[in-house]
Amino acid sequence: DIDECAIGSHNCSAAETCYNIQGSFRCLSFECPSNYRKVSDMRCERISCFNYLECQNTPVRITYYQLNFQTNIVVPAHIFRIGPSPAYAGDSIVLTITKGNEEGFFSTRRLNSYTGIVYLQRQVKEPKDFLLDVEMKLWRQGTYTTFLAKIYIFITAHAY
Repeated sequence: DIDECAIGSHNCSAAETCYNIQGSFRCLSFECPSNYRKVSDMRCERISCFNYLECQNTPVRITYYQLNFQTNIVVPAHIFRIGPSPAYAGDSIVLTITKGNEEGFFSTRRLNSYTGIVYLQRQVKEPKDFLLDVEMKLWRQGTYTTFLAKIYIFITAHAY
């Protein structure tokens, strides 16, 4: 594997981030939706919400992640862990994949009341890119707070 990002042999624009994967690279762009501001390279935070329902149902934070696996990964494979930090007694989370899992390769499970995982439940036989939206609703002291993880998953051919 040559790291095209490190040696600069990629063709990503200045607005994109180069991400190295096995045997190739991807150009990714991370934009915050309106009403969000970029607080780091990979994170957007909501600026305001106008009513109780909007505050409950729109993510307070959107975070981008990139994961890279090979096609021969053994399933079921835990690929992502999510939970509030810090977690408090009485916290409870609900995890939902809201986008990107139309073919049913992924699923979620709670490990306990405040930790959940995303796992690959079906073998991906050919190299394929996914963008999963995983929503975590945190129930804490009588209110829900929503967090969104946007997870780029790159399944690449395994090296022989």
